[in-house]
Amino acid sequence: MLDKVINNQATCAKLKKMLEEKGYTPVEIKEMLHLESVQSVYKWYATARGKGTSMPSVDNMMRLAYLLKVPLEDIYVTYEVLF
Repeated sequence: MLDKVINNQATCAKLKKMLEEKGYTPVEIKEMLHLESVQSVYKWYATARGKGTSMPSVDNMMRLAYLLKVPLEDIYVTYEVLF
C-alpha cells in the first residue's frame, strides 16, 4: 500500500521561497501569525536548509496559505512510501 508523507525540508524550502517572492520578512510573518518569537520562522528556514525539523503547525500553514493566496496543497511537498 502506498501512502503520501510530507517532506519537511522540501516543504519549508518551498514555503520560504514563496514568502520571499511575496516580499515578506521573517518579522512580518511573525507578526501576521501572532507568533511569540521570530525564532519560529527562523527554525522553518533552518529546516529548509536541512538544519532542523521544525515546520509550521497545521493552523499556521493554513494561515500562510491564505496569506499567500494559494491552496494549502500548493505549499506541501510530499513523497510516496510503501507501507
